[in-house]
Amino acid sequence: MKGMVMAGMMGLSLILAGIAIFSNSWLTDEEDDVTTNTGLSNQQMVMDVEEDDACDFMKEMYEEMFEDATVECDGAILTMTIGISDLCETMDDMEADKEEVEDCESGATAGTMGQIGMWGGLVLALLATLMMVLPMAGVDAMDQIPEMGQKVISWGAGGLMLLGLLMWYFLLPDGDSSIASGLWMAGAAMSMALGSTLIGQFIPENE
Repeated sequence: MKGMVMAGMMGLSLILAGIAIFSNSWLTDEEDDVTTNTGLSNQQMVMDVEEDDACDFMKEMYEEMFEDATVECDGAILTMTIGISDLCETMDDMEADKEEVEDCESGATAGTMGQIGMWGGLVLALLATLMMVLPMAGVDAMDQIPEMGQKVISWGAGGLMLLGLLMWYFLLPDGDSSIASGLWMAGAAMSMALGSTLIGQFIPENE
């Protein structure tokens, strides 16, 4: 039972980490009719322009302004998704305020460091899950990993996710954005991975 619980927690951590990495909603900011969602690598703007024709017009305008962006209209709702690094380059080319460009670049750096930590944690979570699941199926392929290596993998899964979250947080520019679903999932993934390892280390097998 203990092994199944640990494997289930680590597997859930793996899934949540994958979803969080690709989520465009780690932070969200609402102002008037515009919602700006920011992930690790992309920024998404959702705007209610009230009329379908106006949305089509603005779609063409934004596609010209932001060549690397994906712009879509759903009725009167315009959605633009662009890589944070591409957004920073476009802002610099448009000679935007220097402080805004620097904040954008800080956000891009924060996202990159967050991705490194989350991807590293995800890979180790996959290995940790295999170490727990394969023996249940009678496969001893992972038994060749030394005990110390198994501990490093188990602790490293949640540890790298935590490190990625901390680096992302401390490198972010100041702002008033609110926590969004992607960040909650990343925190849950980190907690599940560390929780699984804590159970393995400190709870006896017969409990």
